[in-house]
Amino acid sequence: MTGLGARRLRRFGSARGGNVAILVALGSAMLMGAGAVGIDLGMVFQARRKAQGAVDIAAMLAAVDPSQADPVARQSLSDNGYGAATATVAPGSYDASARGVAPGGRFSAGGSPANAVRVGLSTSVQVTFGRAIGLPAAVPLRVTGTAASAQFAAFTIGSGTLKLEGGIANALLGALLGAKLSLSVSDYDALAGARVDGLRVLDALGTSLNMQAANYTDIVQANASIGQVLMALRVAAQDNGSVVSALSGILNALPNAGNLIAIGQVDGLGDAAALAPPRGFAGPSLNVLNLLGAAAASANGQNQVAVDLGATVPGLLSTRLTLAIGERKRSSGWVRPGSQNATVQTAQTRLLIETTITAPLGLGTLSLPVYAEVAPAQASLRSLSCTGSEGRKVTLDARTGLATLAVAQVPRTAIAGGSASPDLSQPASLIALPLVTVSGRAFATLGTGSQTLVFSDADITNHTVRTVASGSLSQSLTGSLLRNLVLSINGIGVPPLLQSALTTTLGAATPGIDLVLDTVLRTLGLRPGYADLDVDGTLCNQAVLVQ
Repeated sequence: MTGLGARRLRRFGSARGGNVAILVALGSAMLMGAGAVGIDLGMVFQARRKAQGAVDIAAMLAAVDPSQADPVARQSLSDNGYGAATATVAPGSYDASARGVAPGGRFSAGGSPANAVRVGLSTSVQVTFGRAIGLPAAVPLRVTGTAASAQFAAFTIGSGTLKLEGGIANALLGALLGAKLSLSVSDYDALAGARVDGLRVLDALGTSLNMQAANYTDIVQANASIGQVLMALRVAAQDNGSVVSALSGILNALPNAGNLIAIGQVDGLGDAAALAPPRGFAGPSLNVLNLLGAAAASANGQNQVAVDLGATVPGLLSTRLTLAIGERKRSSGWVRPGSQNATVQTAQTRLLIETTITAPLGLGTLSLPVYAEVAPAQASLRSLSCTGSEGRKVTLDARTGLATLAVAQVPRTAIAGGSASPDLSQPASLIALPLVTVSGRAFATLGTGSQTLVFSDADITNHTVRTVASGSLSQSLTGSLLRNLVLSINGIGVPPLLQSALTTTLGAATPGIDLVLDTVLRTLGLRPGYADLDVDGTLCNQAVLVQ
């Protein structure tokens, strides 16, 4: 090579001009290749999501009736564009109660009873750009979906229908709501005898909360004022003029919108949340008075309630109530047998009734404090049958709550929800004179009672109320309590004449105290020693995704 050629070669090797263009060209090619692969991967992910949705829909439709699973699933896949794809349809059994078992192990293909279906789909997605860099022309996809048939029932544990004494109920609900109510007995009868669709109440709340586009799960997780809840009840009961009038009376008495409450504590979805029910779906038929009582108690929280009834109760000179309500749940919503939501209970309630009556033998007035504590009653959905020669059948296991009644020295400050029970060992001062004090103490308990209740198709349709009762009930709880009253004067026995006079006087006051005790507790959906249950409805032929 000549000297000139060598110099030119050295200059070419050391030259830097055009390097950027070369690097840009090479980098652009790599970026375009990566972008092409990214586009293909996006197509694969989108195709996989579409295929997964198709098998999920097919599995849910097939699980409604596993005996027809194969044709139903394949028709659904065909309707969604997968008629030519390879599909497998396997009916089997799914054990939702299998604790500690991974969801994938709870399905047994071919198992009995056949209550679930697994659908598999094998397909492929064509790629476009990947082939240029050596990737396969088609990417195989395999997706599966498993759904189980689901049957739901809704039930309520609480008070049955009854005629509520308007004055006492007005005072109690008014204290819970912070309003002065003036509803009549007929208004309470209308509320106690009316039912509304629980999901229509949620629809109305969704509108009030500007959540028209939200699903029911979002709505039950929201908070609403007590005023909004009452307006939603009124909308849901719009075809019942008496109920609308009664609810309007309560709304007009509210001084403001009222406290916020968690919607799910009053009107929940239960297990039906897994169904993701669409707006307009049929809900359980719920008692209006039960919903009203639950909303009022939730609005008050666990605050102590004080009500002065004055001289409004027949046979009593004065009556004062001090009340505390624990956390409550009375209506189940749509639930499945054996689920965590399938057990509901009433609230623990503590109540002090302080009354005064005319004392015998010219001894002035007699003060009588009656304390009542009602532990939660409980009910569980044991089984549900939607088919058979006799139609629907719901079986509930029910248990009454332990009830304690006492005449004792109980300070008002001891009446609180969630705390320890007050000391009931000290006798109450009944008559206090300058030199003489008549004291008395009585104590009675109502034990728990358990029973399995079966509701027939007719019972469900007619909302028949069935009752479980403790074996130690008497016709008059107060009368039974006062018969055990131990009296003393300045710590010693009571002369027979005074004993007889006091017994007669207290016996005359018994109906008034019974009225107060019964009305207050029933307004809250409680009866000491009882558990009243009715089935709000059933939901059959549904299916839910389980895997």
